Amino acid sequence: MSKPIIILWTVLSFVVSGIFVFYGLMLLQVEQLPPLSFIAATVALSYGLATIYLLSQAWTKTDTNLIQITKYIVVAMFIAQVVLNLDVGMISSFEWLGLLVLSLMIGINWFSIKSVTEYHNQA
Repeated sequence: MSKPIIILWTVLSFVVSGIFVFYGLMLLQVEQLPPLSFIAATVALSYGLATIYLLSQAWTKTDTNLIQITKYIVVAMFIAQVVLNLDVGMISSFEWLGLLVLSLMIGINWFSIKSVTEYHNQA
């Protein structure tokens, strides 16, 4: 993959991670936050900060373990969101749509970190 395309994926990944950080921070500012919403906010904030850190490390280091770490974080984020959506039992169609969008967003983060790491290992 060429460097301009990797830079485009990186910018997109930073935007996605920023959305998670923004979402987490906005939820944490609510006065009477229910426990499940607090957990969701903490998970989103942690995921956003972790992927920003991993993407920064992918640009500065040639460690292939970053791909494995990212896979584990992505799977943990998806499982956490599925569990948090199951808090009332059955998942509605809007929650399925939310999980689909979430899958796309965390897929962008994973693909970006994978692409940057592979690019640096080729050079």
